[in-house]
Amino acid sequence: MKINFKQFRLPLGIDRTRYQTGDARESVANMLYLNVNGIRAHALALKIYQSEGETEYSEEEIKSIMDVANMYATPAFIDGLCDMIQVNNSNK
Repeated sequence: MKINFKQFRLPLGIDRTRYQTGDARESVANMLYLNVNGIRAHALALKIYQSEGETEYSEEEIKSIMDVANMYATPAFIDGLCDMIQVNNSNK
C-alpha cells in the first residue's frame, strides 16, 4: 500500500469539511523513533523520514504505523491516516 506522508491531509475539525495538506514525514518518523523499540521500527522511521512522495509500505509496516498513531497521535492525525489507508485500499 502506498502512502504519501509528504502530502498528508489533516482534517481541521471534527466535521471533516476542511483539510490542511502538509509534510508529516518528520512527525511520523519521530513517533516511531521515540516510542517503538527495535531495529524494524528504526528502519521504518528512516524509510518514512527519507521518503519522497508516495511510498510503498507492507501490511506489517502499516500496522506498526497505526499502532503508534493510536497511542501517540492526535485524533485528527489518526483520521487523516485512516482516510489515506481507506483510499489506497479502495484503489486496489
